[in-house]
Amino acid sequence: MTVSERDHGLRPPFPDRALFEASPFLEDLVGQGTWREEDGLGQVADEADVTWALNDFRQQVRQAAGDPEKALGLLRSLRIRTLLDLARSDLEGRIPPHRIRIQLRRLGELLLYGSWIVAEAVLRERYVHPLILERRNVLPPMAICSLSRLGSMDPFYTTAPAPIFIHSREAAFAPALVEKDFDRARRSTKEWLPAREYFLRLASRIMSYLWAPDAGGKRLGSMSEDHLVEWRSLLPGPLVILFSAFEEHFLSGTPPLQVLNLLRLRFLVGQERLGLAVEEAARNALRRAAEKLGPRLSPALNIWFGNRALAEGLPMNEGGLLDLERTMRLLQFRFGREDARFLTPSPLKAMDLLGQAGLIGPEERLILRRAYTWQWFLANRLALLGRRFYLGSEYLGSSRFDREVGVEGAGARLVALMESARAVSRELLQERKGASV
Repeated sequence: MTVSERDHGLRPPFPDRALFEASPFLEDLVGQGTWREEDGLGQVADEADVTWALNDFRQQVRQAAGDPEKALGLLRSLRIRTLLDLARSDLEGRIPPHRIRIQLRRLGELLLYGSWIVAEAVLRERYVHPLILERRNVLPPMAICSLSRLGSMDPFYTTAPAPIFIHSREAAFAPALVEKDFDRARRSTKEWLPAREYFLRLASRIMSYLWAPDAGGKRLGSMSEDHLVEWRSLLPGPLVILFSAFEEHFLSGTPPLQVLNLLRLRFLVGQERLGLAVEEAARNALRRAAEKLGPRLSPALNIWFGNRALAEGLPMNEGGLLDLERTMRLLQFRFGREDARFLTPSPLKAMDLLGQAGLIGPEERLILRRAYTWQWFLANRLALLGRRFYLGSEYLGSSRFDREVGVEGAGARLVALMESARAVSRELLQERKGASV
């Protein structure tokens, strides 16, 4: 329920200009001087229209792949239209939180997909190399994964894709080439590139499309990243990496604390076989890191989530959003030793899997899920409005919090959910006390 006009400045309905006034993020996204009211971006009637661009985008971007300028326009329009539609539906109370999460996830994936398709088309106009010969490998052996909130399937409005590019030369992912393939390549008028150089250029071009400036000088990807911040990189190593090097890096001498970055790794686009292999390698690395840490796993996760709190600008209060994710990660490690499927990057999916296996009771799962989802919704709303998510009791106990998020009773509900979630988390983590988690 949205707050009434007399209680709050967020007054529905929300034309585009009202959205820009309420959200510095949206104002920056569209770009001052590049938006005109007659453009009609985001003028939709209900939630059903929110998905219009998402459903049609794959076909549109494939058709425009040979024209990078047109394709970039499609990417920018998709992002602006979708975010404006979602923000309007959100602030007017016409879309439930789980639908917001789904649409934001699909948007991030499609932006990355579109950039990849266009980058491939542009490079293939000029280059050929032994791994991607025309009509031989329609999908090159590259997997694009995310380690941000997009990877954990609970992105905010401001979440960037934060991709990592993994390619392979192994026969399992690329069909074996025969002499006639090389003959065809030699006769080609296109330039030859070593595989690594090709993938480096591909990744660089994809990133340039994701971050390309618009006509007003604003960048397509002008958003805060919850994965990489200027002063701290949570993932060591290169952005583009060979699959065998990826496995070696995380399975050999890498400090276990760095391996924990793989908790949010999820395959997004590219060759599915390679993507699934990357996810499996990540699970193996996480299990091995947990074994090495033993009883030091919980303190290591405390450090990791402390870094996450700094990078995301979120509090680390007990029963809070990141603390609940920490609880789920500990449970995932506890039960993931015997069954790797529990090591999913999504905390919500992990709750469901543990519940289905009878490892978390239905009431416990419901309490944790409600607390996690509600806090994700509030944190996402505050990210949209450019405000900080603060969990001080004096703040939540006042009407100020409700006014800032635009939801009546938000603070009281949050306090109650956090209290019940704290009790459940403590009980779950104390079970089998003395066992290494």
